[in-house]
Amino acid sequence: MAYQEVTTTGYGTRVKNAFGGIFTGFIMFIAGTCLLWWNEGRTVKTNDMLNEAQSVTVEMENINKVDAEFNGKMVHATGDAITEDVLKDDAYPVGGNFTRLRRTVEYYQYVENKKEQKRDKLGGGEETITTYTYERKWVDEPVNSSAFHDPQYQGVNRVLIQVEDQEYVAENVNFGAYKIPNFFKSSIGSWSAAPLEGEEDVTAAEQDTTTKQLSAADSIALLQEALIAAQQANRAPATRAEDYQKSGNIVYYGRNMSSPQIGDVRITFEKVDPKNAVSILAKVNGDTFSQFVAKNGYKLATLSNGTLTAEEMYQSEHDANDMMKWICRLVGILLIYAGLKGIFNFLVIILKVIPFLASIMNFGVSLVCGVIAIVWSLIVIAIAWIFYRPVLGITLLVIAGAILAYFVVKGRNKQPELQPQGAPQGGFPQQPQPQQPQPQQPIQPQGQQFASRPQQQPYQGQPQQPQYPQQGGYPQQQGGFPQQGQRPQQPYQGQPQQPQYPQQGQPQQPQYPQQGQPQYPQYPQQGQPQNPNEPRR
Repeated sequence: MAYQEVTTTGYGTRVKNAFGGIFTGFIMFIAGTCLLWWNEGRTVKTNDMLNEAQSVTVEMENINKVDAEFNGKMVHATGDAITEDVLKDDAYPVGGNFTRLRRTVEYYQYVENKKEQKRDKLGGGEETITTYTYERKWVDEPVNSSAFHDPQYQGVNRVLIQVEDQEYVAENVNFGAYKIPNFFKSSIGSWSAAPLEGEEDVTAAEQDTTTKQLSAADSIALLQEALIAAQQANRAPATRAEDYQKSGNIVYYGRNMSSPQIGDVRITFEKVDPKNAVSILAKVNGDTFSQFVAKNGYKLATLSNGTLTAEEMYQSEHDANDMMKWICRLVGILLIYAGLKGIFNFLVIILKVIPFLASIMNFGVSLVCGVIAIVWSLIVIAIAWIFYRPVLGITLLVIAGAILAYFVVKGRNKQPELQPQGAPQGGFPQQPQPQQPQPQQPIQPQGQQFASRPQQQPYQGQPQQPQYPQQGGYPQQQGGFPQQGQRPQQPYQGQPQQPQYPQQGQPQQPQYPQQGQPQYPQYPQQGQPQNPNEPRR
């Protein structure tokens, strides 16, 4: 079942909280900036340390004898980490020849889940709906149910017994003739089930570590059972440490392991085998190993399970360094963004009296803060690289500046293409044509009549296109009015023909193709022949 609480925050309180968040925003902004700066320095120094260590690493082929030749040197070695120590948990029947042994304690409890939903109210206020749900699950620590918000679930949790987690580590772990130092032991091997005395090994699937999802009816029934069990537990004597069940590698306090109840306790035992193949990168110190200290003060000593070459181990360290670099960068950018949102959030809250304007402002503030966060982060990272790697950083800046200057100069020197003069407005631009002087056209005698025009036919298959002036004029459409001093021209049957117009500055006779030789029609005038292109007096 779900339990809800509704709270309302007034407009004035929201504005006050928003202005109070400016200080927190500045703290987050500074923290993100410092994280980015520190991360770039850490990345560079770690990379330098790894390169320095790799350059002086030597191979230790024989680990079965202590060789003074390797003392004080950075070495790479592979072999078996072996122990003969016996580890035992004094409180429970488990023990044996192990490198490590641990017990993990879990408690079956009701857990409260919280979900908030906020919505603006008219007038600038805010309503918050908080929904609480409850589920049963195994947890690492007992849960205080008296702080639950739903009164029905308050006080339902209890525990039969409280036991501490514990881990045991072998004192002597040998690596051939050398001894494994304590800071390496936590990296040796992997965990597996450590069966109790007289019990068989079990798999993780048999331990029932999943969360129990409940329906509403089941939740009510189990809640009633939990309340009854809690009342009985208050009257019953305390559970003793030896009152448990055991199965495989599990010690169980409760009535039924397959059906856990609130208050049940489960203890799981795990071990690391006494013999494990390992690879080591470290400095030899007598008959043991210590950390390699680079010139910049960074240290290196690592143990990996399995047989790995020195190149593989160093590559793994470089990959881990890069992974940490990007994780810190992402966290730093998010801190800067959250800080900027906290600084400028008061602008959004002030406009909450008009939710529509507040939504627009919130989008704008989020966008601007995101851009500023990315730009500022890049600036901090670039300056950090210049600080920690001045030669490389300045070289990159010079190269970037040279490339930018090259494109700027190239863009200025590029001239725009000029549009040819005389192109008609609103139409397709024509190719410029050089104007050449036209030869004087012969004039035929006056005796020839205009009636001879029908004999002039265009060549078959070659229609003649009209010529338009190049500047300052529009071509006339077919069928328009004739110019002064000219007779209307009729298209010949079967072959339309467009009139030809003279070019600017040079009068030209209309040309009509004639079989064998082009001729020009004459217009009869009184007195003397006249060019048809000249205006009529």
